[in-house]
Amino acid sequence: MKYLISEKMLSKKEGMTLIELLIVLAIVAVTGLSVSFGAAGLLAQSYFNNSVERLVHTLRTAQIYSTSGRGDASWSVHYESNTITLFKGTDFATRDTSFDAQTPLPSSVVISGWQDISFDQLRGLPSTTPNILIEVLGRSGAVSLTTEGAVNRP
Repeated sequence: MKYLISEKMLSKKEGMTLIELLIVLAIVAVTGLSVSFGAAGLLAQSYFNNSVERLVHTLRTAQIYSTSGRGDASWSVHYESNTITLFKGTDFATRDTSFDAQTPLPSSVVISGWQDISFDQLRGLPSTTPNILIEVLGRSGAVSLTTEGAVNRP
């Protein structure tokens, strides 16, 4: 049995038309925008969670150092210029800087509601019980300290 190929079939050109190409490009663009908006939201959430964890970790470390009597002193936490500083003593201005441990935060992080928190030596009770507001790229939440020294996070 022989197959007949018509001249019409031979003259048909293969390829994409301009309209088909534009439709494919539009689909790729919409998909790319959707993915980038999702990635930006994940990045903001990650920065927020990381900043909260850094702050909570530094507060806990100051409390543990105070209760354990490390260096026979109270320990405190100070915030200024996107840097959280763990320091020995209760006064940031007169501290011994050789004991400082600084934790930098991204420039997109805004923290408000406190500047210094000291923990009582041996008991670990905080000097103040602030509500610390953390804002990162549209996400926000409050970290608070109770009078007993418990840290509540968002």
